[in-house]
Amino acid sequence: MVEIKTQIEPIDGTPKKRFFLSIISDYNLKAGLCELIDNAFDLWMTGDRSNKLVVDLEIDAERQLISVTDNAGGVKRHELSLLIAPGESKTT
Repeated sequence: MVEIKTQIEPIDGTPKKRFFLSIISDYNLKAGLCELIDNAFDLWMTGDRSNKLVVDLEIDAERQLISVTDNAGGVKRHELSLLIAPGESKTT
């Protein structure tokens, strides 16, 4: 069965106050991209894992745009903020 993904409304990914200092000191583009890839891996690990995980990274330097896509299976709506707020997890 194939599910069609649809775009939803914007999500506020503003970090919580306790993360501001860590973001300033050690959160950069490299860490952000690694976090997105790690999120895909975590989602894939909790799924059925019948397909090989594929993560695509596209960089458009002219438009200063980075796109990360994966086939990890998707995220539940109430967990979407976990993907974009640095340091967030299901346990915080």
